[in-house]
This record gives sequence, structure tokens and C-alpha cells, in this order.
Amino acid sequence: MTEFEKLRVVIGYEFLKHIRRKRLYIILALTLLAELAVLILVPVLGDGFPDNIMVMAAILSIGPSLATIGAIFFAGDAIAGEFESKTGFILFTNPVRRTTLVIGKYIACYGSVLMLIVLGYLIVAISLLAIYGSIPIETGGSFGLCLLYTGAVLSVTFFFSAVMKGSMSATVITLVFIMVISGIIDSVLMMTGQPHWFMLSTNGDSIATIYGGYETFMGGMGGMGDIPFDFEDPSISLSVLSMSLYLAACFVASLFISNRRQLA
Repeated sequence: MTEFEKLRVVIGYEFLKHIRRKRLYIILALTLLAELAVLILVPVLGDGFPDNIMVMAAILSIGPSLATIGAIFFAGDAIAGEFESKTGFILFTNPVRRTTLVIGKYIACYGSVLMLIVLGYLIVAISLLAIYGSIPIETGGSFGLCLLYTGAVLSVTFFFSAVMKGSMSATVITLVFIMVISGIIDSVLMMTGQPHWFMLSTNGDSIATIYGGYETFMGGMGGMGDIPFDFEDPSISLSVLSMSLYLAACFVASLFISNRRQLA
């Protein structure tokens, strides 16, 4: 059996494992609830849907973004779990390269999250078509950014999963890094007028701000208020570069660490 055939087996097994897990359907339910909440609460609290289709499209992008963050729960135990549960003694001693196992796990995780993202954007497209009669072309760009952001988040998660001893600690530290640490540093850099395009939180914002920037989004939600600093819209090109670097660097690092990590 060639290494490529072994990779196909690993992908199929890992993907089937994700399909059987409850976490997939929990994140699916949360994605649907987020979209439903937007479709119900926006017209109720805002006296109807926004006149600007871009505003509504940006708000509806919450669902796919939530699905992307859900990638962390798929990948948190991808590597650390094998060492924590000692199943690595069986997997890693088989005639399958560790790099093949890690790549297969990554592709299977990505495929699982991709289903959620596609579903989320189908809801976005159908909702916009039903409410406004059209779908802005920026929705395609948002979808592409969401796919790239998913890859970056998965790579970061795989990196921490390769470094940490337990799957729970890998999941928690990834969530803290992306949603807390990155967010805080991003806010400080933004308030002080410093470049912040390389922060994952900024990259995540680009999924929604591609529809017209912070001003369009927040203005449609009632204005930006008396914020003591200017919001600088994320550069799409720099966000793509940043996410690509996270994706490549963290994934390569996870491969390297997994290869050298001792089972005992």
C-alpha cells in the first residue's frame, strides 16, 4: 500500500469518527441557532431589516464564523488525544508515517468544518435572496476568507495539540489564544493606531468587514457612538497573507513536533 493510499484510509477513518461524534451536531445546532437569532431579532429590535443588504449580510456571517471557531473542538484532541489516551502506541508504531497521520487528521477535520461553513453560507444566501431579492458578490469573498480562516485556526489548534499533553488543555489554550489574547492585543494595537493585520482576530473580522468595513456594519446597527478612536478596516490582502502564514507555519510546526514527540 502506497503512502497516498494510507493517507486516504486515515482521512476516511478520521472523517467517519467526526461524523459519529455529538460535537459535530452540537456545533451545527449552534450555527443554525445563531442564524435564526439574527433573522428574528434584527427586524424585531431594529424596526425591520436594514435597508442596506451589506449590513444584513455582515450580520448573518456570524453563523459561519461560529462554525469556524468550532474547528477548535474538532482538532483539539487530534494529536494530544493520541498521547493522552495512549492510542499513539498503536497508531504511531504502525507502518504509517506520523506525517501521513497528521495530514490525514487535518484534512478530515477541515472536511467536517467545511460542511458547517457551506451550510452557514447557504442560509446566508437563501436569507438574503428571500429578504432583498439578490445576493451581493462580496458573499463569495466572505466565503473564501472564511475557508482560509478555518485553515489558519485548524493549524493553530494542531500546533497546540502537538505541544500540549492533554486534549482539553490544547482546546482551552487555543480558545484563549484566539478569542482572548489575540483579541486583547488586537484592541490595544487598534486603539494606539499600530498595525494589527497580523492578529487572528483581525483576520476573523475580515469575514464580515468585506461587506463594507466597520462603518457600514456598525452604522447599520445604530451607529458607532462616541468611540475615542477610529476603526481601521482590515486589509483583505494583508488578512489573506496573515492567515496563509498562520496556516502554513503552524501546520509545519505541528508536523515537526509530532514527528519528534516521544510516546512515553
